[in-house]
Amino acid sequence: MKRILIDNGSSADILYKHAFDQLRIPVDQLKPVKTPLVGFAGETIHPLGSINLSVVAGTSPRQTQVEMTFLVVDTPSPYNAIVGRPGLNLMEAIVSTRHLLMKFPTRFGVGEVRGDQQAARQCYRLAISDSGKDKVLPIANVELRGDVEPECPQPVEDVLLVPMEEDDNEKVFQVGSQLGEAEKGELKTFLQNNKDVFAWSAKEVPGISPDVMVHKLSVDPARPPTKQKKRNFAPERQ
Repeated sequence: MKRILIDNGSSADILYKHAFDQLRIPVDQLKPVKTPLVGFAGETIHPLGSINLSVVAGTSPRQTQVEMTFLVVDTPSPYNAIVGRPGLNLMEAIVSTRHLLMKFPTRFGVGEVRGDQQAARQCYRLAISDSGKDKVLPIANVELRGDVEPECPQPVEDVLLVPMEEDDNEKVFQVGSQLGEAEKGELKTFLQNNKDVFAWSAKEVPGISPDVMVHKLSVDPARPPTKQKKRNFAPERQ
């Protein structure tokens, strides 16, 4: 697929609708996306959905193949797709805009993809031309805007705060409100009878038996120890 913009300022991989139609992928294969995209100048657009596509970069034998998740947007653009930070990270790629060059590791050495300077200038002229200002969304440096609240799991019931000890509202435990009165009483009695196993501060945890947990550094005993350079902190941090 030609005319792909490599943009390490983009937080998403974008596939434009006209390129998506050329791939002849059924629209019902798009996964819904609720988070809008915001362009460099603040323009907002809602993707039609997302699609996972296998992308091959480089020339044989120095090729890499990764599966990228593209957000499909229905807006005119001189480009077919934008490969942003997620795709570049998958390919472990390094981009040089000065040289229009992208390099990435492969099984057979370092692979590379070179840009076409003439095509890049043509796309840029089209994007900033008077005829295209009202049609092309300047979606360079796109960011996923979290205006839409994500769907977080909600508790199935309310909880009641029960003090561990009478007249001490700081040390409390939670009991489900839908428990029966008998179950609440039994649970409360059980927790209060075993309150010595609860720790309310770090001072109440003097240590853990090595039979339960041991912390050790996995270092090579054959390697000599290396002393780190002294780091000076600000007075308040000292």
